[in-house]
Amino acid sequence: MKYASVQVNTRRGRRSAAPAAAFALLAAAALCVMLLLANARVTALRAECEELAGRIAELEDANARLSIEYEGLYSLEEVEDYARNVLGMAARS
Repeated sequence: MKYASVQVNTRRGRRSAAPAAAFALLAAAALCVMLLLANARVTALRAECEELAGRIAELEDANARLSIEYEGLYSLEEVEDYARNVLGMAARS
């Protein structure tokens, strides 16, 4: 008696892991790219913040200087001096 050769499919019910692994790899690569782009954006924003902080300091100094100049221009003595010398007015006695 001869035995017939029977092949049993042992992979029945199993699915290949290749598509899932490829998807996971692509998702990880996409996340890495997004992380690098976000890091570049943060670096650019940090540089811009430093530049703007320097500009703010310059403007605060200019504001302080102009405030002092403004107060000096509108002091009572300056107004009286302008009235006497430029407008020719005399002080009331």
